[in-house]
Amino acid sequence: MKNKLYVIAIFVVVIFYFGCFWVLFEWNLAGDDTSFIFQVVVALMSTGLLAIITAVMFTFQSQIENKKENKAKIFEKKISFYTEVLSELDGIFANGRDEKSSHKFVFLVSKAMLVASPTAAQSFSDLFESFEKQEGTEKYFIEFLKAARADLDLIDDLSAGGIDKFEPVLALLKGEIIQETKNLRFWSSEQKSEIIEQYDLQKNNKVKWLRETHQLYPSQIATWRRQLK
Repeated sequence: MKNKLYVIAIFVVVIFYFGCFWVLFEWNLAGDDTSFIFQVVVALMSTGLLAIITAVMFTFQSQIENKKENKAKIFEKKISFYTEVLSELDGIFANGRDEKSSHKFVFLVSKAMLVASPTAAQSFSDLFESFEKQEGTEKYFIEFLKAARADLDLIDDLSAGGIDKFEPVLALLKGEIIQETKNLRFWSSEQKSEIIEQYDLQKNNKVKWLRETHQLYPSQIATWRRQLK
């Protein structure tokens, strides 16, 4: 908004400036080209023209710098969002789904609409839905990664090649996600509390009991304790 007003102000000044000189020359108020006044007027006109050109260049340079700054801020926001999503997914695959993670996902989907590209936001929404339906998670996970990468490449060229360069990595990830999804379970707060209580009551071989009974690890119990506080 400020830049637009600045451009308008320069435009008005230019019209007024050259209008004044037009009047001077049109009405021959500055005399002929041999008079002192004429030479002064020409010098002022040249100096003013140089100042106007400098002001215009400064305005455009300022706009370019502002765009670069805004672009950097947007890129940081996107990186922060995608990092937050991956961190949340890591927690889900490590500790299972619960009411809290489902609640968090709803707001992450909403946040995606504000920060991510339309394609990435839709892919993330599909991924969230796949968790709820418990089907196709690996497919939508890969699609989300591709959309996120494309979104970041639009802001800043991260690589010389396209997403095709990552196909071997994505193929490996897909296999791992399929395996992780098979072990993915939903744990309610009541179930977590009950398992923790049973775990604490075990006198011997607590780790073995936890693994054989619930296919869980002590690290997951520790995480649940923090979540339930």
